[in-house]
Formats: sequence, C-alpha cells, structure tokens
Amino acid sequence: MDAINKTLELFEAAREQIATAEANQLALWENNNQTMSLLLSANAPANIGLKQHNLKEIHFDKQKMLENGLLGALPALFGRASAVPSIRANMGCSVFPSLLGVTPRLFENMMPWVKEHLSKEQILQIKPTDIKVCNDFKTALEHMTYMCDILQDSPLRIYPLDLQGPFDTAHIVYGDDIFYDIYDDPEFVHHLLDLCCHAIIFGMEECLSIIPGSDKIVAHYSSLVMPRNMGGLKISEDTSTLLSADTIDEFVVPYTKRILDHFGGGYIHYCGKNDHLYKAVLSMDNAFGINFGNPEMHDMNTVLSDIAKAGKVYYGNVNLLPGESEREFFTRIRKFSNDRLLLLYNAESRDVSEILKTWVQISGN
Repeated sequence: MDAINKTLELFEAAREQIATAEANQLALWENNNQTMSLLLSANAPANIGLKQHNLKEIHFDKQKMLENGLLGALPALFGRASAVPSIRANMGCSVFPSLLGVTPRLFENMMPWVKEHLSKEQILQIKPTDIKVCNDFKTALEHMTYMCDILQDSPLRIYPLDLQGPFDTAHIVYGDDIFYDIYDDPEFVHHLLDLCCHAIIFGMEECLSIIPGSDKIVAHYSSLVMPRNMGGLKISEDTSTLLSADTIDEFVVPYTKRILDHFGGGYIHYCGKNDHLYKAVLSMDNAFGINFGNPEMHDMNTVLSDIAKAGKVYYGNVNLLPGESEREFFTRIRKFSNDRLLLLYNAESRDVSEILKTWVQISGN
C-alpha cells in the first residue's frame, strides 16, 4: 500500500489544480464559459512505484484494480490543464448485461467479453422484477466500495461502470441474432430493449448511490466531469453504427432517449461512422455532448461547427491536419467549435509547459 498512499498524496497536493479544472469544465457544460478547455495528458514519472496488473487478475483483486486505476489517472494530473483525474472499477462493457444473466469470459490481455449469449427463450422468461445485483455487477460494486473506502475525501473522483446504450446492451446479451430479429421478430427485440433499459436504470442508480459527490458531479475516463443536473451519463452506441436509418429510428433512438430522460442527460460516444446516427444524436435534447472513437473518419471542422450550432459540446480528440502546426491546430478548432470543446490532447514525452503556453495564447485560458 505504500505506493498507493504516496500516489494519493500527489493527488492531494494537486487539490487546487483539480478543483480549478472541474470548475472550468462545469462552466463550459453549463454555457457560462465561452472558452474551450484543454484536457491534456502527460507521462507520469517512472518512479511512482505502482505496478501494472493484467486484466484478468484485477477482476478479482481490489487492490490491483485500484493500482491500475491510479496509473490511468496520473496522466491527467501531470498534464496540469483541465483534465480531471478519476478511476473506476474497470469491468468492461459486459458488466451491465450481466444483470440480465450473461457471464463474460476473462482474458489477461483484453477486456472481458461475452461468448455465450442468452437464447430467445431465456430472455422471454425474464421480467424487470428479476433484475437484481448479482454476478459481475456485484463484484463491480464491491470494487467501487473499496475505492471509496481508500480514497475517503481525496480529490480523485470515482466514475461509473462502462455503460453501453440499450441496443448495444441487447446485442451483448443476445448476440448477432439480433440483426435477424429486428426484421423477423421485432416484438421480441422491443421486449429485450425494454429489459435492457430496466437493467441500465437499475444498475446506474446503484453506481451513483455509491460514488461520492455524484449528486453534484459525475466523472468519466480520467479527463471529463459533467454536472449531475445535466444527467452526467456516458452512453456508448457502437453497435448502433451498423444499423440503417429506419432501424436506428425504431430500435435505438426511443430507448437511448428513455435512459437520457430518466437521468436528465449525458453525452453519447460511438466508434465508427453513421451519418443518420450522428444526426439523431444532434437532435436529442438531453444528449448534451458527443464523443467519437474515430474522429479521423469524420470531417471534424463540420462536426465541430454542427455541434456548436446545436448547443452541445464535443468532448474528445481531433486530429491535426497534414503539415499543421500546433498553433494552427488550436486556432482552427477554436474557430470551428465556437469554443464548445473539451479537447483531449496527449503531450506524450513533450514539454507540457510549451503546449500550455501555446494553448493560453490561442484560447485565452
């Protein structure tokens, strides 16, 4: 525990820096600040003393899960900008589906994944009242409780378990047969999506009841914070990018809106590209932000402009154009985003001070 305690002392020493970063982000979400925020990450010193553990062993060991989380939070601290360090129980995207009865396989070098899906007959027997804390979700909450006990009043925040949208959750539970049944048995798919909404609402309320301060602020991915009065959720819609426009309108939008409306909002993440999904997210009142896993697949100048016009925030990476200097890059994204931007940016082994100097000259903060 010595390395853990020494690392927590680093976060404690940066309490004022972290509080300022939180205030900057919250002001941007609430539209009180027209200056975009830089979520800069930088390499931590090599002598921290924490050990990196494989993804299978952390599943069962609370201290090892905590150590990995602290290692993941340090780059936000050493970026010295507006990224807010946070950790979570890193149980993978199968943790909410486990509430419906699936059991993921564990691997040393990749996140847990579901190989054995529930059959249609099994799913039809499930009622919303059957959903309770069990399986992997129980283990995840135990990890979160342990983190709360260790962190106490640390400025380091705890963030929720990996939440997939209702359709993504249904895909994990039922498998690829869902792509046939949206045509062959749509009534069943709606039943499954309804169950997924019940599981998501139940599970997220369990998470938020444990996480300290989540009545005011919800953190994500050791970089982001959102005000709870805007919901604070992250919803992933990766599977949804594979669907047609009509299918998105029938099987994705109503159920994602149901989750957002229940909690008061959040931001939407997805990898890949789907123009109809993009337009659907822009039109969702309670989707206050967008994050792309593959910004290189998008015309980001147009995206930043669209999001700003819709009164939302883009949170994530934006790629430099070929031959573009850092100063030109910061100037371009400020222009197109109208400052509605939380920019993830990696200093890698570079001098953080030089990046911050350029950023302040361009952005004014």
